Amino acid sequence: MIELKNLISIVLVEPKYQGNIGAIARSMANSGLTDLRIVKTKIETEAIYRSMHGKYILENARTFDNFDDAVKDSEIIAGTSDISKAGEKFSRVPVSPEEFWDNYGLTGKNVSLVFGREDNGLNNEELSKCNFFIKIIGNPEYPVYNLSHAVAIILYEMVKANYSGNIIISKDLINRDKIDILYNRIDELLSMVDYTPGKRYVLMTMINRIIGRSKITESEYFKIMGILRQIINRLKD
Repeated sequence: MIELKNLISIVLVEPKYQGNIGAIARSMANSGLTDLRIVKTKIETEAIYRSMHGKYILENARTFDNFDDAVKDSEIIAGTSDISKAGEKFSRVPVSPEEFWDNYGLTGKNVSLVFGREDNGLNNEELSKCNFFIKIIGNPEYPVYNLSHAVAIILYEMVKANYSGNIIISKDLINRDKIDILYNRIDELLSMVDYTPGKRYVLMTMINRIIGRSKITESEYFKIMGILRQIINRLKD
C-alpha cells in the first residue's frame, strides 16, 4: 500500500453544480485524497454544506484559469468523458477504472484524474492532452453517470487496488519531462517528412496514449531517443 494523497489530484473542469463539488470532496476524504483542483468555477456555500467531513478539502482547493495550468505538474493525466462524445478509433481507446489502477495508476507517479462538465464533459482539445481515457461501463441506453458518482466509482477502484497490493512502483520509469521530450521528438520527425497536419494531430494523440500505457524505462527511453536522433540527423543531411 502506498500513500496516495501526495500523488493523486482530482481536477474538475468548469463544474456547474456546487452540490457535486461538495460530494466529490466527501468522496476524496473517504479515499484519503486532499488535492482538489477546479478550473474556473468558484466554491460556494452549498458545496461546503454538501462536503460534510470533506470541508477541509474545499478550504484547501485550488482554482485555475485553464486546463493546462491545472495539470501541468502531472506525469499521468487521465481524462473521463462520455465515449459517444470522445471522438473515434484509436485516438480514444478507453480503459476501465479497474484496469487503470491495476496497471497504470499506482506506479508512484503524479496522477491527475480529470472530470469534465456535467453537460458536455471534456472537449476534444482537453481529451487530446490526456494520456489515458477512463470509461465507466453503464447501461448502453443511459451510460452517463452523475459527476460525483463517477468520481466515487473511480476512487473506489483506486482504494481497492491500493489495499489489494496492486502496485507497480518502478524508480526506473521515465518522468513527465522525458515523456514530453520523446513526444516532441516524434512530432519533429513527422514534421520533417511533411506528414499531413490533420492526420498528424490524430497520430500524435494516439502516440500520447501509447507512451502513457507503455511504462517506458530510462534505458529504453535513451535507446529510442538515440534511434530518433539518428533518423532526424540523416533526414537533415
